[in-house]
Amino acid sequence: MLREIHEEPERVEALIARESGPLNRALARFREARPPFILVAGRGTSDNAARYGRYLIEHFVGIPISGAALSLFTLYPAPMHLRGALAIGLSQSGESTDVVRAMAAAKRAGAFAIAVTNNPGSSLADAADYTVLLHAKKERAVAATKTYTAQQVAMVLLCRALGGNMPESDIASIPEAIQRALGCEEAIAQLAPYYRYAQRCVCLARGFNYSTAREIALKLMETCYIGSTGMSAADFLHGPIAFVERDTPIIAFAPHGPTYRFMVDLAKRLHGQGVDLLAFTNHDAILRHCALGLRYPGKFREGISPIPMATLGQLFACHLALVRGLSPDAPRRLSKVTRTL
Repeated sequence: MLREIHEEPERVEALIARESGPLNRALARFREARPPFILVAGRGTSDNAARYGRYLIEHFVGIPISGAALSLFTLYPAPMHLRGALAIGLSQSGESTDVVRAMAAAKRAGAFAIAVTNNPGSSLADAADYTVLLHAKKERAVAATKTYTAQQVAMVLLCRALGGNMPESDIASIPEAIQRALGCEEAIAQLAPYYRYAQRCVCLARGFNYSTAREIALKLMETCYIGSTGMSAADFLHGPIAFVERDTPIIAFAPHGPTYRFMVDLAKRLHGQGVDLLAFTNHDAILRHCALGLRYPGKFREGISPIPMATLGQLFACHLALVRGLSPDAPRRLSKVTRTL
């Protein structure tokens, strides 16, 4: 898992170099006549990448996005009115049965179907009109790391191809942003032992990094066997905050941007109530209200921030699993490819 996390900058460079031009050409007609909406489909980690894509495309392009209720394509099939829409299916293996069926059904219903996958010969690629390959090479650890990061970058490229204001300089900066996150590994390894005996935790963020909170909560469940949940920090205040006790760690992803003031105020409130808070941030203010924190050494546009933030979280989950005497490469009861209907 650690080796694959460290491959992320190189793999992302390959993805950007090989897919940007063809994707821009393939979606040129949608920049002229934008689709009325976009349907996205994914399970698990791929669903979290899809959520990130939703924030990107809705914010930078203004096209509404709906997450596919996959059971409506498999267990409760019904006609979908998708003519003129885009459909984006995300599956690292390309063999998530319900995602494949959703894309095939969307294509039959008149949508232009795009596959985002690491496997060019997969069922998902076969079902789609166009495929964005992740170029992540083989991923051996069960926990998805470099493929998740590549999916995030693929969503950035899709956003730009649809006309989003994503300057070339922002996209070119992504590998370096990930490399800076990797440079934090020693500090993260020193944080992990403080959470060796944690039985549950809550991961929080707002805006673009809502996907990061969900993804790292998933990583902590599957690699560390911690009962973790990822949610919007705003939703957290609408009930779940009552669940938190003094021995329930809160992990906050709080890059500087429009959501930062909210996250600082929340940290201040939790600190005053004696709650253990760990923050991953690129700005100092929140750290004054945290038991522990990690300051990312650099700046980035908030829309790009979930990519290096996810890398930080992946490193934390991996090192915490090692501290707990677990193998993050082969979690119990899991396999690399999961097929659901």
